[in-house]
Amino acid sequence: MYLPSFQYLAPKDTGELAALLSDHGDNARILSGGTDLLVQLKNSGADLGYVIDISGLEKLSEISYDDTNGLVIGAAAKLDDIMALPVVKEKYFALYQAIETIGARQIRTMGSLGGNICNASPAADTPPALVAFNAEVSIASDAAERQMPLVDFIQGNRKTDLGKGEYLKSITLPVPAKNSGSAYHHFRVRGGMEIAMVAAALSIQLEADNGTVKDAVIALGVVGPAPIKAEDAAKILIGQKPNEELLQSVSQACADISQPIDDFRASAEYRKEILRVLIEEAFDEAYAQVAG
Repeated sequence: MYLPSFQYLAPKDTGELAALLSDHGDNARILSGGTDLLVQLKNSGADLGYVIDISGLEKLSEISYDDTNGLVIGAAAKLDDIMALPVVKEKYFALYQAIETIGARQIRTMGSLGGNICNASPAADTPPALVAFNAEVSIASDAAERQMPLVDFIQGNRKTDLGKGEYLKSITLPVPAKNSGSAYHHFRVRGGMEIAMVAAALSIQLEADNGTVKDAVIALGVVGPAPIKAEDAAKILIGQKPNEELLQSVSQACADISQPIDDFRASAEYRKEILRVLIEEAFDEAYAQVAG
């Protein structure tokens, strides 16, 4: 298969990027790593006027962390570069795990976090982990900049909140609270380099003196058109010490709000069963990070 014809544009800065999107937004796609976009263009043969390459914009590739602003990741930052930052594994372990599951090293070297988000695939690995950290996104255009929770940014299968002339600028993860841990668990039939059938991410904070759950966020992946923030399930944990019966109640609550599909890989009911297991496994791992 061959790529369709298009005009290649490489803006020199974000100002030029915003201007190009304002002029051509309805007939343009942003290229960051190309690991999804180029495959889609080959397969669809879509009539696309412009491809705007942002991979050379250093401002969109920056990654920074401090104890005030948390982890700020430019939309064009490469997945492998994010993993290489020690603070990601130390403080945002669920995100580290999610990135680690994406393809081979070559894919992670080329692919960007912004691309994984904006592709808005229901099976994407990083969005559930980001939701578990209450991540926010910054969206920019030539006129303004706005912020919103990532869970609201991804609106469905291949659908985001980006409007005409807008682009994803950065992703911000708040500083994790003290005594907190996180985990991302997924299920694939054949292991690595395959799309996940079910995924779950979880972050928890424990009381320092007795191991009681002080706060929790649970995010479900691949069981709906977009990541699901299981708020009612997380509330079951708060103020409680974990036990088997409690975790079963939490995992059942997650299964109840999930919206998996039946397809050739698995039935919806099977996915719900796997989801229950993943929730309990992710909790056990996150809890152990804090309580030992």
